[in-house]
Amino acid sequence: MPTSVSVADAIDRLARDPLRNIVALKHLLAYPKHVSVHQVSDARRAAMLVTLDASVSAYDRETYPYARVVAFIVSDHPSLTAALMPHIPGDCGIVFKLSQETDLSPIAAQFPIERRTAFVSFTSAGRYKPDCHAAITQAPSDSAFDLFERQGHHRGWLEPLLIDGKAFACALVRSGEALSACFAFENYGPVWEVGGVVTAASHRRKGLAARVVRTALAELARRGRAPRYQVEETNDASIRLARSVGLAPFLTIVHYEHQCW
Repeated sequence: MPTSVSVADAIDRLARDPLRNIVALKHLLAYPKHVSVHQVSDARRAAMLVTLDASVSAYDRETYPYARVVAFIVSDHPSLTAALMPHIPGDCGIVFKLSQETDLSPIAAQFPIERRTAFVSFTSAGRYKPDCHAAITQAPSDSAFDLFERQGHHRGWLEPLLIDGKAFACALVRSGEALSACFAFENYGPVWEVGGVVTAASHRRKGLAARVVRTALAELARRGRAPRYQVEETNDASIRLARSVGLAPFLTIVHYEHQCW
């Protein structure tokens, strides 16, 4: 029978393989008061279900307005996944975020679902040389923040992370204007995500984005952090960028939606 698990115990277990479990870990850390965790196991295997109140996630509120619950599953076998199903509410909209295709069958047996999108995570253990013109900073300029804002990365979210040392920005700046920028922030412990890659419209197609990303990757390597670069499957340009700087995919999270009318 599945048992309830504390957030701290769930993090301890998932942290044994932080890259594989980074999406669940990220949400457990971000929303500890808005998640429930259940686990089931046999002699050799285990499965964990993390359910999140969708209303606390800005992305899920906007993308899946009918969803009340976001469900993450980390499972060693489909039979264990099936055993977790009673702990998912059946009277509301649900978004399942799955890292394994084998979890799909036991879920589909209980819930009518439709595939919506997928996100691919890239990483690398390679060495990178920082660009001498790209600056690593905890206090990006207003023009860099403006670039981030245009992508939906609000200053009110990013700036506290920068101040606390849980993020840094990388920018190519000329005459006080940020031409291209990105930032990196802590997902969990050693895993940091590179995101917010953006170039001013008048300076695109010059390879500037690759330069700031390589510099951010070099800084993460210097700090002994494992990089993560997440891309929606439809974003061909960002996927090309990831591959061009030597990143390789290691995880795909597929979103399936159950709408309860």
